[in-house]
Amino acid sequence: MEVFRIAIPLIFSRLGDLTASLIYFSFVGHFIVDSLSSASFALASISFLTVLGFGFFLPTLLKVAGSCDLNTSEIESEIVISIRLAILFGALIIGAIFFTHTTTLDSIASQSKTEEFRALLTLSLSMPAIYLQITIFNFFNGVKKPQYEIIFTWLFNFSLLVTCTILITTEPDKTLSKFTLTYSCLRCIFSALALLLFNLKIQQYIENFLHTRCLPPKEYVNYTIRGFPMALCLGGESLLFFLLSIISKNISDSSLSAYQASLHFISIIYMISIGVGNATGIVAARYYAALDIQSIIKIYTQGIILGLTILTPLLFGCFFFEENISIMYTSDAPTRKLIENNIHISIPFLVFEFVYVVTRMTLRSMEDFWVPTLLTILILNILGIVFSVSLLSLYDYTVQSIFLALVICSFLLMLLLFWRLKSISNKTTTTD
Repeated sequence: MEVFRIAIPLIFSRLGDLTASLIYFSFVGHFIVDSLSSASFALASISFLTVLGFGFFLPTLLKVAGSCDLNTSEIESEIVISIRLAILFGALIIGAIFFTHTTTLDSIASQSKTEEFRALLTLSLSMPAIYLQITIFNFFNGVKKPQYEIIFTWLFNFSLLVTCTILITTEPDKTLSKFTLTYSCLRCIFSALALLLFNLKIQQYIENFLHTRCLPPKEYVNYTIRGFPMALCLGGESLLFFLLSIISKNISDSSLSAYQASLHFISIIYMISIGVGNATGIVAARYYAALDIQSIIKIYTQGIILGLTILTPLLFGCFFFEENISIMYTSDAPTRKLIENNIHISIPFLVFEFVYVVTRMTLRSMEDFWVPTLLTILILNILGIVFSVSLLSLYDYTVQSIFLALVICSFLLMLLLFWRLKSISNKTTTTD
């Protein structure tokens, strides 16, 4: 099964990315416990910006995967622009956070707020490296070489784990700023190594590839226009989780930590959705070029069955081993209890989320970008906030109400996207 062969490496790659943030969260949650809330805020902010990058640069993955001939000026331009914009956008993010940090620091009276800004600033230094990593491995995944990203991500995780071990044994004065700076430096080193790998391998696919190739501004504009709906869709989804983290913080600091830890864990399982969804979209895109709708639906069905087969034992694990999950994040007992309750509530959310992610990627492979984007924004961003605030006011003023709202929203979005896929399939079949 082609979806299986593509999906499994992609899942392992995505899990590798989440393992890095798990190590980050666990280190702070056990050894810098007083800074857990600040670390959660910084991680939530960087996660939101990372998801924006995934969405914006995703069309490059689909374009490379669907190309019959990579050795063209169009593909070369696509890759050159993606690399340049990755570095540019990462640098702009650092500049924006630095400007905000320097202009607001004097007016901040709270020490915790100051720590949050400093942690965010030092962690943001990794953004050019993260965006560059995304663009490089979009290319390798598009040419069916996902093993490079797997090796990269897990080597990074091993290096981060070793670094944390060294800090635990040799650094008596552990601060959040020092740790986030160390994390960012390690990211930059590995991103440089990824770029070196790319330069060594690119000539095998595109002869005479040049990073310095001159490109007209129009091509940058066109690239931005193509990436905007994807960034808006994934960014809107991630923005919801970021806004909910702010709402959680207003409940209590422990609620924010519990929310962020719970969200991080379900994001690990969400990587199965991303891996299977991307694999389904890559394979379906090839059939859509020939308007073979029956094959697309067959691939979609295979993706759903594959993902649910992988998800089922993990969801049982969420139900029976919630205490083992919470201890990975922190030793603080009240926060652990909140995490365990959140994970139980999130089990149906993970199922609904998986189905709508695979459905949405299948729609994108059929060049349907805007309707899934608008549906995602409507259900998650608008109704998601409305449901969260309503449940907090009318049902229970705890972080559990937020996760209950996510269950409701994911169910509605799943139904609407499934209806959209069925509608387009029937329309295309009738036209043929």
